[in-house]
Amino acid sequence: MHVIEFQGADAKPVGSKAAGNPVAPISEMFEAKTWLVSNRPVLLATGPYVLATAQLIEQDPLLWHEASAGLYRWNQLHADPVQDRMLEPSGLQLYRVQPNEDEKANISGEGVNSNELRTRLLEFRAELCKAGLEQVRKHLSVRISGGQSTFQHQLVKGMVADILTTLYMVETLPEDRYLSANPGIPSVRVHTWIHQELDEAFRQIQRLGGGFGFLRQGVSAYTYVGQLVKNVLLPGKEEY
Repeated sequence: MHVIEFQGADAKPVGSKAAGNPVAPISEMFEAKTWLVSNRPVLLATGPYVLATAQLIEQDPLLWHEASAGLYRWNQLHADPVQDRMLEPSGLQLYRVQPNEDEKANISGEGVNSNELRTRLLEFRAELCKAGLEQVRKHLSVRISGGQSTFQHQLVKGMVADILTTLYMVETLPEDRYLSANPGIPSVRVHTWIHQELDEAFRQIQRLGGGFGFLRQGVSAYTYVGQLVKNVLLPGKEEY
């Protein structure tokens, strides 16, 4: 098995041939978590980079530019696509963006909640973790070790329990009165902490997956995109 798979740009989106139960391609998972304002998608740039898909760009998206604290139309931005072969199978596109010179955010940002945009990207990262776990489940379920399915080994079940605990925290974040709703704990710190927990969940999935899949396919594809989401949301800062 090759460590790196040298497919070209026509590689099938990850998800369409998942190892376990069917999961949506990464691009569809991303689009499903994208917030709409007046039927237009809203993207978030907490730093110089933003993730999108070709379909979202075709819809003339809006972008909340955190440094400017304003909402921009896509044609008000200087957007340079970043070539990343690791992203090709996912259907995602990475852009380096900044408002054009002398452009002002002349679209009302009323109703745009940057924390909601962050939460949706956090949930997208959790969906990537779920998809990776599903691939691992199927992969290990058909492997026999010690006379039983590898997935049923106590060590494996313990690692899976840790991953599920992290995913449960993400799912309960919106109504968690002890964390997200606690006025003494800034929500940005809660998000950062959960992203760190997801880091460990992805590491566990990589360990469970072992050599299953390729660097740009299978389990590794979900891990790579998940790390990119974190890098886009936390651009070189310990907190937002």
